[in-house]
Amino acid sequence: MMKIRINERLRELRIKSGYTQNQIAKILNIDRSTYSYYEIGKTMPDVSALMILAKVFNISINELLEDESRPHSVADSGIRSDYVHGKKNSSHIYELSPQEKELVGLFRAYPDDQKTSLLLNLKDRLKNSKDSE
Repeated sequence: MMKIRINERLRELRIKSGYTQNQIAKILNIDRSTYSYYEIGKTMPDVSALMILAKVFNISINELLEDESRPHSVADSGIRSDYVHGKKNSSHIYELSPQEKELVGLFRAYPDDQKTSLLLNLKDRLKNSKDSE
Protein backbone atom coordinates (compact mmCIF):
# COMPACT_ATOMS: atom_id res chain seq x y z
CA MET A 1 0.00 0.00 0.00
CA MET A 2 1.39 3.39 -1.04
CA LYS A 3 1.55 6.17 1.51
CA ILE A 4 -0.60 9.20 0.70
CA ARG A 5 1.50 12.31 1.03
CA ILE A 6 -1.28 14.61 2.19
CA ASN A 7 1.22 17.22 3.32
CA GLU A 8 2.61 17.63 -0.20
CA ARG A 9 -0.88 17.59 -1.65
CA LEU A 10 -2.08 20.35 0.68
CA ARG A 11 0.89 22.56 -0.16
CA GLU A 12 0.45 22.04 -3.90
CA LEU A 13 -3.28 22.75 -3.78
CA ARG A 14 -2.82 25.83 -1.60
CA ILE A 15 -0.21 27.31 -3.91
CA LYS A 16 -2.18 26.53 -7.07
CA SER A 17 -5.25 28.13 -5.50
CA GLY A 18 -3.37 31.30 -4.62
CA TYR A 19 -3.80 31.11 -0.85
CA THR A 20 -1.20 31.77 1.84
CA GLN A 21 -0.82 29.47 4.82
CA ASN A 22 -2.21 32.24 6.99
CA GLN A 23 -5.37 32.55 4.88
CA ILE A 24 -6.03 28.80 5.01
CA ALA A 25 -5.37 28.78 8.75
CA LYS A 26 -7.94 31.57 9.23
CA ILE A 27 -10.52 29.63 7.24
CA LEU A 28 -9.86 26.54 9.38
CA ASN A 29 -9.82 28.69 12.53
CA ILE A 30 -6.40 27.39 13.56
CA ASP A 31 -2.96 28.94 14.06
CA ARG A 32 -0.80 29.34 10.99
CA SER A 33 1.84 27.16 12.65
CA THR A 34 -0.69 24.34 12.98
CA TYR A 35 -1.46 24.53 9.28
CA SER A 36 2.27 24.72 8.54
CA TYR A 37 2.68 21.44 10.45
CA TYR A 38 0.11 19.86 8.10
CA GLU A 39 2.18 20.89 5.08
CA ILE A 40 5.51 19.69 6.46
CA GLY A 41 3.98 16.41 7.61
CA LYS A 42 4.54 16.93 11.31
CA THR A 43 0.83 16.54 12.06
CA MET A 44 -2.21 15.38 10.13
CA PRO A 45 -5.43 17.39 9.77
CA ASP A 46 -8.52 15.79 11.28
CA VAL A 47 -11.40 14.62 9.10
CA SER A 48 -13.45 17.81 9.54
CA ALA A 49 -10.45 19.95 8.51
CA LEU A 50 -9.90 17.74 5.45
CA MET A 51 -13.55 18.17 4.47
CA ILE A 52 -13.27 21.96 4.74
CA LEU A 53 -10.00 21.96 2.79
CA ALA A 54 -11.59 19.96 -0.03
CA LYS A 55 -14.36 22.56 -0.24
CA VAL A 56 -11.92 25.46 -0.15
CA PHE A 57 -9.83 23.92 -2.95
CA ASN A 58 -13.04 23.09 -4.84
CA ILE A 59 -12.32 19.37 -5.13
CA SER A 60 -13.88 16.23 -3.72
CA ILE A 61 -12.53 14.64 -0.56
CA ASN A 62 -11.54 11.65 -2.74
CA GLU A 63 -9.47 13.91 -4.99
CA LEU A 64 -7.83 15.44 -1.94
CA LEU A 65 -6.87 12.05 -0.54
CA GLU A 66 -6.08 10.40 -3.87
CA ASP A 67 -2.72 8.69 -4.05
CA GLU A 68 -1.16 10.36 -7.06
CA SER A 69 1.71 7.91 -7.24
CA ARG A 70 -0.53 4.96 -8.04
CA PRO A 71 -0.48 3.75 -11.65
CA HIS A 72 -3.55 4.39 -13.78
CA SER A 73 -5.43 1.58 -15.47
CA VAL A 74 -4.92 0.75 -19.14
CA ALA A 75 -8.48 1.88 -19.83
CA ASP A 76 -7.52 5.37 -18.68
CA SER A 77 -7.66 7.78 -21.61
CA GLY A 78 -4.57 9.50 -20.31
CA ILE A 79 -6.49 12.68 -19.64
CA ARG A 80 -6.56 13.45 -15.96
CA SER A 81 -9.67 15.30 -14.85
CA ASP A 82 -8.62 15.97 -11.30
CA TYR A 83 -7.69 19.35 -9.91
CA VAL A 84 -3.93 19.06 -9.89
CA HIS A 85 -3.41 17.46 -13.30
CA GLY A 86 -5.24 19.54 -15.80
CA LYS A 87 -8.76 20.39 -14.76
CA LYS A 88 -9.34 24.06 -15.24
CA ASN A 89 -8.34 25.69 -12.01
CA SER A 90 -11.80 26.68 -10.82
CA SER A 91 -10.24 27.70 -7.53
CA HIS A 92 -7.90 30.27 -9.11
CA ILE A 93 -8.25 33.45 -7.09
CA TYR A 94 -4.92 35.24 -7.52
CA GLU A 95 -6.49 38.51 -8.63
CA LEU A 96 -8.49 38.88 -5.41
CA SER A 97 -7.36 40.81 -2.36
CA PRO A 98 -6.40 38.85 0.77
CA GLN A 99 -9.78 39.63 2.36
CA GLU A 100 -11.62 38.54 -0.79
CA LYS A 101 -9.65 35.27 -0.86
CA GLU A 102 -10.57 34.64 2.76
CA LEU A 103 -14.22 35.38 2.01
CA VAL A 104 -14.23 32.93 -0.91
CA GLY A 105 -12.58 30.25 1.22
CA LEU A 106 -15.01 30.78 4.08
CA PHE A 107 -17.96 30.68 1.69
CA ARG A 108 -16.75 27.41 0.17
CA ALA A 109 -16.32 25.95 3.65
CA TYR A 110 -19.83 27.03 4.69
CA PRO A 111 -22.48 24.26 4.69
CA ASP A 112 -24.14 24.03 1.25
CA ASP A 113 -27.65 24.20 2.64
CA GLN A 114 -26.90 27.56 4.31
CA LYS A 115 -25.04 29.34 1.48
CA THR A 116 -28.19 30.89 -0.03
CA SER A 117 -29.20 32.30 3.33
CA LEU A 118 -25.71 33.69 3.83
CA LEU A 119 -25.77 35.42 0.43
CA LEU A 120 -29.21 36.90 1.08
CA ASN A 121 -27.98 38.20 4.42
CA LEU A 122 -24.97 39.87 2.78
CA LYS A 123 -27.16 41.41 0.08
CA ASP A 124 -29.56 42.77 2.73
CA ARG A 125 -26.66 44.25 4.70
CA LEU A 126 -25.32 45.91 1.57
CA LYS A 127 -28.73 47.32 0.67
CA ASN A 128 -29.23 48.62 4.22
CA SER A 129 -25.81 50.27 4.23
CA LYS A 130 -26.62 52.01 0.93
CA ASP A 131 -30.03 53.10 2.23
CA SER A 132 -28.48 54.67 5.32
CA GLU A 133 -26.06 56.83 3.27
